[in-house]
Amino acid sequence: MAKRIVIVGAGVVGHTSAQRLSAEGHDVVLIERDEGAAAEILEKLDIQVVVGNGCSLAVLREAELERADLLLAVTNSDEVNMITALIAGSQFRVETKVVRLRSQEYLDNISELAALWHGRTYGISPDRVAAERIAALLGVPHAVDVAELLEHRLQVTGFRVPRGCPIAGRTLADVRRDNPEASFLLAAIYRGDEAFLPRGDTRLCVDDVAYFTVRPSEAQQIARLLGYPEVRADRIVIGGGGHIGRLVARAALERGLRVVLLRRDRAEAERLAVELPRALVLSGDITREEILLEAGVEGATFVAVTNSQEVNLLSSVQARQLGAERVITLVDSATYVGLAQAAGIHASVSPRLASVGEILKFVRGLHVEEVQSLPFEKIEVSTVDVDERSPLAGRPLRDLQLPRGVLIAAVLDGDRVIVPDGETVIRSGSKAVLFSTAASAARLARFVD
Repeated sequence: MAKRIVIVGAGVVGHTSAQRLSAEGHDVVLIERDEGAAAEILEKLDIQVVVGNGCSLAVLREAELERADLLLAVTNSDEVNMITALIAGSQFRVETKVVRLRSQEYLDNISELAALWHGRTYGISPDRVAAERIAALLGVPHAVDVAELLEHRLQVTGFRVPRGCPIAGRTLADVRRDNPEASFLLAAIYRGDEAFLPRGDTRLCVDDVAYFTVRPSEAQQIARLLGYPEVRADRIVIGGGGHIGRLVARAALERGLRVVLLRRDRAEAERLAVELPRALVLSGDITREEILLEAGVEGATFVAVTNSQEVNLLSSVQARQLGAERVITLVDSATYVGLAQAAGIHASVSPRLASVGEILKFVRGLHVEEVQSLPFEKIEVSTVDVDERSPLAGRPLRDLQLPRGVLIAAVLDGDRVIVPDGETVIRSGSKAVLFSTAASAARLARFVD
């Protein structure tokens, strides 16, 4: 069922959400105070655009917020987002509000504050989403992307198919037959500009990015199957000591890695050294070769997470040339993701684009518990609650009439993660992980709702 959605803020999160949701047939209204940004959106998308301050009652009335099923407050200001949600709940009785927040203090307090407002209010943090994605990458050598689902019981892990890969050119059915004990499923393939869900007769090609569902403890068997050598990365150099950098540093330290943190501002570096005593904190410009060499980037994993996409890309290219074993960079636009790939950077993470998945779960219906968007929004991964009335329950998967472009990739039955086949029967009370193409995501949501 189409929803009326009011979005406040036309940045990357707001623009991408508006584009995705309007394409799926939802009634989208976008509020943006910058006239130039608003005009650009109006030219590109067939949606209503209101120019003005999202905290203004007059502007919210013009957007007819009282008719909204969902408010997305996703400006660059935590305070503006909080005030907008407060007004939406108290004055317009909006049932569901999603608030983008950067401050950990606000995130910790949002549930308590929202209890005073009408309806339900949820906080999302692009920084936290990006840090979690990077931390997951650190645990899977050679992967170009990792998303965690089912409370960390399952990973969606992307690997680029290397030259000399022993299974390149073979059908997936043959690979499955030769590896009967394999506890993973190849669920999606990116090939050039195309992304699709494979079939048994699909053949992997060199330079494909293949996405698998796998238990975290078994991800390395995929790397071996693809022909990657065993490696153990024990050092990480993090360029940028802001919020994301600190979150990644803490995650790396918890994994037992040796951490070097680079911060340009000397005073900030000194504060970080106190905050993270087990990390080595250095002061310097990460685009300078001598600073990267002093940090020991050769043979290490380098992660660039400053607030500048250009600095992240430049320093990542330099780190690669200086012999970094693996390079992960933070970028925030589809264009820069493509540039990072072309430059040979191993993995890129976009905090705002990754946050779109968190937003989509509030649109997908009551039975969709979580959503992850894979690169360029071409593939969506959803976790669905299966009850006795679900069309997924009680029949072998081969008998289910799933929408075209949908694949069931894993099932959580009690504490067991099951990699399904055509004979698998999903029981009521289980959770199912489904892959869908962007064109099929809305159809899937209607199918399971």
